Amino acid sequence: MTNEIKRKNAIKDYYGKGKHVYEDEMGFRERMKSEARSLVAREVFRYHVEEVGLNLAFYYPPTDTFYAIYNEVRPVEVYTMPRDRRRSDFIGWQCECNPHEEDQRIATFEDITEVWDGLKIDGKDFEEVINHSYIVALN
Repeated sequence: MTNEIKRKNAIKDYYGKGKHVYEDEMGFRERMKSEARSLVAREVFRYHVEEVGLNLAFYYPPTDTFYAIYNEVRPVEVYTMPRDRRRSDFIGWQCECNPHEEDQRIATFEDITEVWDGLKIDGKDFEEVINHSYIVALN
């Protein structure tokens, strides 16, 4: 008998056949939490995005959409990121991280500190969205 922990798929075949994203990889991952010295999503966001000034990109499965928060411009801009489904059968290879068109902008905020409480996606608060998203970039 093994003591192996069975991981639950969150996104099947994300990067290829059998290359799944697991539930424990959704939201801010352990390394990100460790760097922020917090297990609380709000505090991890505050550290990486508000204090350090990083951009954040993530895939939200309920909307099947990639999003990006651009923290390097003012006002702060939130976009859907383009996807090219012809590029690959696998979601992880479909995201185009090219500059975005105006019609892809879904929100603007005068200051990055307004994003956490102000951004809604699919009618959900940002905390719920980010905890159920796969973070693809924090840079």
